[in-house]
Amino acid sequence: MKKLLLGLVGLSAALASCGVTVDVGGPVTITALNSYTSDWYRNVPDGNGGTKPEYVICDNRDTTVVMNVSWVGTLAQLDVSFEGSKGGKLAESTGQFTPDSSGNDVFTYMFGPNMAPLSLNKTAISAQSLKPQAIIVNPTNKGTTFVTLTGYSASGLKSNSLVAPQGIPVVDCI
Repeated sequence: MKKLLLGLVGLSAALASCGVTVDVGGPVTITALNSYTSDWYRNVPDGNGGTKPEYVICDNRDTTVVMNVSWVGTLAQLDVSFEGSKGGKLAESTGQFTPDSSGNDVFTYMFGPNMAPLSLNKTAISAQSLKPQAIIVNPTNKGTTFVTLTGYSASGLKSNSLVAPQGIPVVDCI
């Protein structure tokens, strides 16, 4: 046992003298939430006399929210905080994944009925990789959910926290 330990110490010293370093990765910076979509939307005025789709979370139905996120560096985990306009908060993490230095990817989250954070702390959304198919709704407004993104490098260095410029409307779909 002593010979094995002595050999490992010797090997470590030899590698150190050769200038071998271990790359733990640099920081990662979340640069943008480029867009989000969901499988529900409502038509809103576009300012030119027409309408455009506004994606929503249906509080009374399953809703899949897809976010297109950009970053600089190597991303290995993305945490998303959903915070309601009435104080509710929900946090979700992808957990560690294969480090990605592409700078852009799509992350998908599924909300069950009554899971959008509005006024109560709730749990049980899940990160998945599904593509939504939008359905037009005539909703009743309940509030707004705001999104904050935080990334981590492969070595665990925490990125900036990016607050999305606009919230996601939460509605009861009829």
